[in-house]
Amino acid sequence: MEILGIVAKGLITGLILTMSFGAGFFALVQTSITRGVRKGLLIALGAVISDAIYIFMALFATGFISEELPKYDKFIRIGAMLAFLAIGIRTIYKSSKILNEGVIENKSTFYFISKGFLLNKLNPMILITWLGITAFLRSSLQYHLIELIVFFGAVMLSVFATQAFICYSSGKIKRLLSEQFIHRLNIITGILFIGLGILIYFSGGSTGESIEKAKDLLM
Repeated sequence: MEILGIVAKGLITGLILTMSFGAGFFALVQTSITRGVRKGLLIALGAVISDAIYIFMALFATGFISEELPKYDKFIRIGAMLAFLAIGIRTIYKSSKILNEGVIENKSTFYFISKGFLLNKLNPMILITWLGITAFLRSSLQYHLIELIVFFGAVMLSVFATQAFICYSSGKIKRLLSEQFIHRLNIITGILFIGLGILIYFSGGSTGESIEKAKDLLM
């Protein structure tokens, strides 16, 4: 029964994290509509791989990362902001180019997996969230390693299943949308990326304080 409770908490946590409407969420919707469900699923796969790496880091290097990360807080935020600004500007530019030329470039499988991976990896708040959750599970709920693995396994399952549902739902409405709508969607997505980058830099509190706030997710 205890294991079932841990699995349930993991599934709920994964659902909440997926519906946080970050850069990955908007990329999923945009890609699924403009490129199809399969490409959207590749974005989701890249994000899950990135999450898995962050979870591994949180499980086995929590103390070191939580001590060292705040020292480079400003540089991390600047780097993330510049990366999201570049992605946003490129998304807007490519959208206009596609509309003018009437041609959609054929990108490789690796491209879409890498896009999902990088969008997730470039946001320092993702790592901070995993650190906060891991610290809370260990200190407050006294989870041992096996319980942590079960919990995060359920989280990853929930995250990918929710993202797959988003891809499928978004892709199904593609035939109902006009080219002009898709063009505007690309521009809106680019603007959102830019906004998220600025928000990451100017978000209040230090990285150390943000780690503490992440614990609230499970309380």
